[in-house]
Amino acid sequence: MIAIVGSGLAGLAAAARLARAGHEVVVLEREPVPGAGVTVSAEPGGTVICLPAAWRDLFRKSGRGLDAELARAGLDLVPAPPREYHLADGTVLALPTDRGEQWAVLGATFGEATAAAWRDLLDQLDDTWLVLRHLGLEAEFTGRLDAGDRAALRPRRSLAAVAALVPELSEVVLDIAARLGQEPRRLPGWHAARLAVERTFGRWQLVGTDGEARPADVLVPLLVDRLAARGVQVRTETEVHSIRPAEGGGHELRTAAGTVRAEAVISTIDPFSHADMTRERVDGRVARQLRRAPAGGPRWLSWRTLYDLPLLQPARPGVLVASAWSPGGPDAWAQVLTGALAAYRVHEELTGEDMRPTNKEYRPGPLPRR
Repeated sequence: MIAIVGSGLAGLAAAARLARAGHEVVVLEREPVPGAGVTVSAEPGGTVICLPAAWRDLFRKSGRGLDAELARAGLDLVPAPPREYHLADGTVLALPTDRGEQWAVLGATFGEATAAAWRDLLDQLDDTWLVLRHLGLEAEFTGRLDAGDRAALRPRRSLAAVAALVPELSEVVLDIAARLGQEPRRLPGWHAARLAVERTFGRWQLVGTDGEARPADVLVPLLVDRLAARGVQVRTETEVHSIRPAEGGGHELRTAAGTVRAEAVISTIDPFSHADMTRERVDGRVARQLRRAPAGGPRWLSWRTLYDLPLLQPARPGVLVASAWSPGGPDAWAQVLTGALAAYRVHEELTGEDMRPTNKEYRPGPLPRR
């Protein structure tokens, strides 16, 4: 039995993969509805989906493709309109994600010098994204940055400093901090790589048969349906009070409804609640070092906050942490990828088999646009 504490996106994603791999999985959620409070879209309006390749891979690995699930629900995944930025000078900027279209719009609005500066910045952020992919998204973060990572990420450069590189579009960059509830002078500049992700993979939305956009959060019940189809137990209104080592091996999760015995645990809750449950010294130290951001997840005090975030397995063997607080980040697609890493680790520890997409050493490469 593998127990997942909380029905956050990372946990649901891990459950789907592990169940498909043949494991018995139970999700323990204190709320009445699984996935309660989960937000898929990271911007106002709640319809835009970024990096849909992560969702496509998840549904495919759960045993049924995303397109088939959407069709069953009368939905289709289509490109979303450009995002509108209302700048302080009164300019309304509808910024496309296509590279050439961005150049045309920015050149016509601000001049070719600004268009070129923006292109060069996003080209640089493309390189940043390649590094971030193996720091908690497609490979586990080890807890340290090597010299190559530091050179690419420029950790001492804040988001505010990145915004200053293209003054005419500084508000577009600073919007990232606003969405994350962060102070741009403290938030590392590498967070601007989200702009490069959108330029490469586009912005997408779900539409019904009437052509109207639907909330991106409808992906959550579709994912929960996949868990049911794979035989995952989802126990709602079941709050976990403690996670302790069990006699003879494994773990005991104590709830008001009784004790659950598990070979492995994936915790998708915040570090403070997790530390209360485990009473592990390492988990307690992680909780003491972190602060909450107004929009959820960790508040970045400097680039070194990266070192304070919980690793995939921060303390006790067999108890993993995968959530919006993980190094991969709080974005919905990032949590889906973090959940995949948790599933890979648990499966390997329990079976000795490596079910990662490739057993070769990580090499950055292109992801499909859709």
